[in-house]
Amino acid sequence: MLFLSCHKETTENIPRSSCNFTNFWYYLGPNNNLGELSNNYIVVSFDTTYSDIAIRKFISSVSDFDQNYRYTLYRNKFVALKFSCPKTCEEITDIIFNLQKNQIIEFASYTMKTNFCQSPIIVPIGNLCVNSYSNYFGVEVLDENNLTDLHKIIADTKTEFVEQDPFMKKWFLLRATKNSKGDALKMVNYFYDSKLFTNTEPDILTFPVE
Repeated sequence: MLFLSCHKETTENIPRSSCNFTNFWYYLGPNNNLGELSNNYIVVSFDTTYSDIAIRKFISSVSDFDQNYRYTLYRNKFVALKFSCPKTCEEITDIIFNLQKNQIIEFASYTMKTNFCQSPIIVPIGNLCVNSYSNYFGVEVLDENNLTDLHKIIADTKTEFVEQDPFMKKWFLLRATKNSKGDALKMVNYFYDSKLFTNTEPDILTFPVE
């Protein structure tokens, strides 16, 4: 794999991707802003069939990651990783694209700066946190007895149906994959912009990084 270095002179002739970062979604109308892009971190989810040893070996092979950074590999194989030096949005877009070529990678996501660094029960979890999102997202349909539009857009976007909420029957859990038309946050906005659904919502995650 070819990853970008911190040195300008070694990368100036490499074609750049456009910035593919999205930091908002619609819910009940107004935008919900997730914050400014973090240039120092990325969230990566690994295929759960791989061992922790294999995952750590892969991480150590990627020169763009700070190899002195003490990261936490969570039980669901999520990890927030620090770059060896700050990256531009275009560089992070390239890194995500290259990472997701590997079978071991489930998905990779941008991270956003946040001043909130607490658990859901308002307990501090670190000195510095970043926001990100998983590959799951929710969609509220107009009529739970008519899922024609839902299944059509799932097919069009190459996303996956996961389950219906057992308590809120109009809500369905979907999943974006590496083969989808975009990551989960882009799919949240795509489904909402179709005007075929009442609401959509991403799975927002907060990671302590320091």
